[in-house]
Order: sequence, then structure tokens, then C-alpha cells
Amino acid sequence: MTDKKGKDGGCGMVKNSVSVLGYAKINLHLDVTGRLEGGYHSVATVMQTISLHDEISVMRSDREGLTLECNVAGIPTDGKNLAVRAAELFCQQVRVRPNAHIVIDKRIPMAAGLAGGSADAAATLLAMNLVYGEPLSIDDLLTLAARLGADVPFCLLGGTAYGEGRGDLLQPLTAMPDCYIAVACGGEGVSTPWAYGLLDRVYDDFLEKSSYRPVPTDALKLALKNGDLSAIASSIYNIFESPVLAERPVAKRVRKQMMEGGAMGAMMSGSGPSVFGIFGDEDDARTTVRRLQEEGIFASVCRPIARKW
Repeated sequence: MTDKKGKDGGCGMVKNSVSVLGYAKINLHLDVTGRLEGGYHSVATVMQTISLHDEISVMRSDREGLTLECNVAGIPTDGKNLAVRAAELFCQQVRVRPNAHIVIDKRIPMAAGLAGGSADAAATLLAMNLVYGEPLSIDDLLTLAARLGADVPFCLLGGTAYGEGRGDLLQPLTAMPDCYIAVACGGEGVSTPWAYGLLDRVYDDFLEKSSYRPVPTDALKLALKNGDLSAIASSIYNIFESPVLAERPVAKRVRKQMMEGGAMGAMMSGSGPSVFGIFGDEDDARTTVRRLQEEGIFASVCRPIARKW
């Protein structure tokens, strides 16, 4: 973060540039509880921030407009990118000229169920707020985040939380105890609409005729409250896992390798295809990750990250 400051349009002290980390998240629990108005699925989820992150830098520009560059080829650099949309929304809200350049150093795999795009959007909101002199409170930023996507409010707050509705109605939970979380993604992209389509076919669109009954989160919440890592690992659940892994053999194999490598529990995150394993032993986690990397699979050893605010 730079220390160069100046005055701008009534927003107070501003910085010429700032960098913010956008952390990935995993789902310790993910379930579908029904349908909402507009066709959305209602979910029940327990989300956890992990140390895998992108770095978002925002620099004030002499040119009018918002520009973006990224170290990963194929990432959209226009309004299709959630980070650009976050910057646009911020400028509209605080009524400042959109004159910023955004740089994303991307390390979170794309389309992996790790909320990389949402993490970038949340970090962009924070960075824009700092660059323009912090005109918005965290509550203001959360309001903007909710307009960008269901995962963006959580990515803004971080930590451990239970989510309902579309996943954006959040309740903080006891922080996950420190441990080693191996995350891996074999490159088999998963479209979220496709994954929900799989579930709808299996569970009769989650309408009243559906025989599916959501899995309670009581055991997981109690395990978190007690700081019992073994109980947490045995209580994780993802409704997407069975149907998606049947279609994604690499992810299925990665999950098996996690368990064989000593994970206390392993599961797909989000709608996939990323897989995470919870390890109590650092050597086991690093050995598992190294073996996956030797096969050409993206893998990283992470730690749980506590709530920011």
C-alpha cells in the first residue's frame, strides 16, 4: 500500500494506489433447501475463508474510465469482469469520476468453486474505498457487495459464517481452529448453472414434490464452537459432490488421494471441481499437495483465515 495522498472531490484524503488481498473460500457445508422467487435456489451453507488469494491493486489514473489488466490470459477486462463492475458500482455510489486502473494478480483457479471472482470483486470494493478516501462504511460496502453476487458479501467479511437465502444472509460462526487445508483443482471446469441443473434433475427441481430433505448443520456448528477439528472434518457436506464427481473423474480421484494422504476429511467445494482436504498434520498436507502437483494438478496448502471486520 502506498503512502502518497492527495485531495479529491470532497472524499477527503485519498491514496494514489493501494493493494488488497482477495481470499478464496471453501464450503464446509453446502445444501439446497428449496426455491426462491425468480427461480433462484435457496441454500444453507457454512463458508470458510482460506489463505489462497488473488492480489488486487487499484491505481488512480489521469485518464477518464476504468481499466483492468490480469496476469491470466482469457480473463475479461471489461464490464464482464466482476471487479470492473464493483469499481463501476462504487463510483456511481460515491459520485466520483471513474478514473482508476485495476491490476489482478490471479492465483485462485477460475471456475473452481472457490469464489475467485467474488473475492476479486470484494477486494476491489475495499481498494476503491481506500483509494478514494474511505467515503463508505463497511455496511455501505456490504450493500454494494450484495448487488454484485451472492458470495461477495461473505468475501468482504471473511472468516467462518453460516449463510441462508442465496447464501448472502450471513451469521458469523465460531472461527475454524487452525489447521492445514489442501486445495486442488484438476482443470475440469464446472459451470454453476450446469451443476444446479444436475441437482434439479435428481431432486425434482426442489419443488414440493421433491423427496429431498436438507442435511442439518447442527453437528458442524457444534464442532466449530468446540474447536474440534476431527468433528468438523467428519461433519462436512456438499449436496453437489455426488452428482458432479460422477461427471468429473479427476476431481473424484483428487478427493481419494486427499483421504489416502491423511486428510481427516475431504470434499468438493462449491459446485466444484476444486477439492479440499482438512489435515491436522502439516507434513501430510504438504506431501499430498506435492504429489498432486507432480501430476500437473494445481494444489496448494492453505490455512483458515479469520473474519476481517
